[in-house]
Amino acid sequence: MLRTKIVLGIVTLATVILMLAPISFSQPLLGNGDRLVFLGDSITEQRIYTRYVMDFFALRYPGVDVTFRNAGWSGDRAPGGLNRLQRDVLALKPAVVSICFGMNDGGYTAFDQARYETYMDAMIKLVGQLKAAGVKVVLLTPGCIDPDKRRTVYNNTLALYAKGVEELAAKEKVSVFNINALMLDVQQRAKAEKPGFTMIPDGVHPTFSGHAVMAYGLLKALGCTEQAASLDLDAAKGNFTAKACNVQDLKVAGNMISFKRKDSALPTFFDPQAAETFKYFPVTEELNQYRLRVTGLKSGKWKLTVKGIETGVFSDKELADGVNLALLPGPWQKIGEEVNKASLLQETYYYHRWRQVSLLNGVLLAEALPEINALLARLDGMITAQESKRVSIMAQDNTWDWSLALVTENR
Repeated sequence: MLRTKIVLGIVTLATVILMLAPISFSQPLLGNGDRLVFLGDSITEQRIYTRYVMDFFALRYPGVDVTFRNAGWSGDRAPGGLNRLQRDVLALKPAVVSICFGMNDGGYTAFDQARYETYMDAMIKLVGQLKAAGVKVVLLTPGCIDPDKRRTVYNNTLALYAKGVEELAAKEKVSVFNINALMLDVQQRAKAEKPGFTMIPDGVHPTFSGHAVMAYGLLKALGCTEQAASLDLDAAKGNFTAKACNVQDLKVAGNMISFKRKDSALPTFFDPQAAETFKYFPVTEELNQYRLRVTGLKSGKWKLTVKGIETGVFSDKELADGVNLALLPGPWQKIGEEVNKASLLQETYYYHRWRQVSLLNGVLLAEALPEINALLARLDGMITAQESKRVSIMAQDNTWDWSLALVTENR
């Protein structure tokens, strides 16, 4: 970290510029120019946890060229994914493929050894064929059901399938995350605190909050550890430490601190409804810290304003301890929404391109192929435009005015 000394007088007026090194990946699973394909069933086809992963990479690693394609198919099982592996996955030339099957494979009933062996045989072949093609593999176990919505013993079955996936990952030395165990834990604790809670209203398909748990698991399996930008400022001594941000025009007076700041890594986006489960698993602590810490302030309440938006009012003690701004109001929320919209449109356009247009080539008469190919080209352009937009949003000059003003002084 770089530390800059500021000389303070009775009234401080200083200009500081902190030059930043480019943000880079701490893990080698994904790199610049890589493509990640999500392979799975209807839960993947929902295009929610996948979108959260796409948003994370755009907001946390701006300028890094990583593309994504969703190959989720409603009702599919691992053998189905294996059958369509070449057409729907390998043809896309991915560097990394995440696999999440199992929800349908167990038959929604008590554990059956034959079903399990069919599932594991397909999973083994999926991993083997991908590795043979030089593709890195990330495995997600199946999730869980809500037993209050679907009264079966099926969670016991899914837990055994999850164990099999973990054993496969260990044998093949590929990355894995047990979302079954985490989703069961989140669900149990939430229900204990709020009877009637569900993040799986139809018993099988998660809501935004359930998909946030899945996204956390996949991001962890991908090796993502980087937090958003942070700033640690000592107003009394004039020292500050900045990470992934550029600070300029710092001015410190008795009751006011102001500066310009440009961040190179922003908090990630989740739909507001997803937040209901955040306290039950460490997604905020481990993947979504956007911290501001200010010490040496007068005792009292301080209002933080960023780009004209009131982010919150904090005591000097809260600021000295450090506050996480990720979920609070600020211009980063609008940027997150814009990135998420681009991710949503890209996934939607790709779904239509893949499922509703490209598969027609095999069933239509030859006379229709020129029109089909023209539509495919048009959709490809729309997909690329949204990918470019997701990157360009963070390439804008997002330099914001920050200010802390004393609003109530303790005496």
